[in-house]
Amino acid sequence: MDKFTSRRRATWQSKAPLWPFLAAALALAVGGGVLVSLYASGVLLGDGTSSGRAVVWIKTLSNIVIPAVLIGGAVGGLLNGVFLSPARRDGALKWSGVLMLAAAFAAAPMSVVKGMEADRLGYEIRLKDAVARARISSRQSELDFYRRMHLLVRHQGFGIEVLRTSDGLDKARTAIAGHKDLIAAARRDYDKGQADARAALAAVIADEADREAVLVRFDTAQIERKALMEKIWGIHDSLVALSEEEVNLLYANRGRWRPNGYGGGTVDSLPLLNQLRRIGRDRSAASHEHDQLYSEIATLDAETNAGIDRVIEAAIHGERPLRP
Repeated sequence: MDKFTSRRRATWQSKAPLWPFLAAALALAVGGGVLVSLYASGVLLGDGTSSGRAVVWIKTLSNIVIPAVLIGGAVGGLLNGVFLSPARRDGALKWSGVLMLAAAFAAAPMSVVKGMEADRLGYEIRLKDAVARARISSRQSELDFYRRMHLLVRHQGFGIEVLRTSDGLDKARTAIAGHKDLIAAARRDYDKGQADARAALAAVIADEADREAVLVRFDTAQIERKALMEKIWGIHDSLVALSEEEVNLLYANRGRWRPNGYGGGTVDSLPLLNQLRRIGRDRSAASHEHDQLYSEIATLDAETNAGIDRVIEAAIHGERPLRP
């Protein structure tokens, strides 16, 4: 203040123009908005649904508005403290509002890009997880069957030495019955596994056109796949029948063969030997056919999966799916 009067001495701010300080404040607000948008985290992943997408964009909006309010308020306070108040000028609230808008516009582009990426990435994760679970479900009955078959052969199988024991026939028949039970369970569980796989795909794909494109591919392949699997189970039925025939034949001719030192047996009867050789040829032929069928199934699965993957990739990137 002037020592001879009560009036406040004029400050240098009162004589300076507003625009340099306002430009500097705008630069700080815009820079702060850009900086925060580059490093701000917390964008939720989407799931492809309308409600999930709404949540993503609400979160994205909050990532724009909240930093903008904080940055604009802070820079506006700085502008008021450095220039407006010493210059005895009004407009602190007005300019703070302008600075908030500037920070918001500066933060918006990158925040929107991050929101779009989060929406796409979340949907991608959800889709690929569902596809993986569907593929596991579709093959679960087969995987369980062969895993249990391995355990059955390893722990309850029968051989020459077993058949020579007093309870060898019972053990062999128990193992054969186990094979039959496994075939029945695999047949029973197959349809359930395919239904579970289809439901997993249908539930997770938000877009109706994408969902239809995937399910058409899945359903078309299932017709051929089911026919091939029925042939597989039929081959296992044949292998069971051959095992039963072999066990009964060996047991009925116990005196015409004996175990040797190499894990097999020595047959003293030419007719018995011819019958055993015929069973062996039939078993080899069935095993060869089994492998060929499973090769066809693997090729079919690969083609189906590739078609579904193309639709999934198109869905992730918002493209229209191709017809099968």
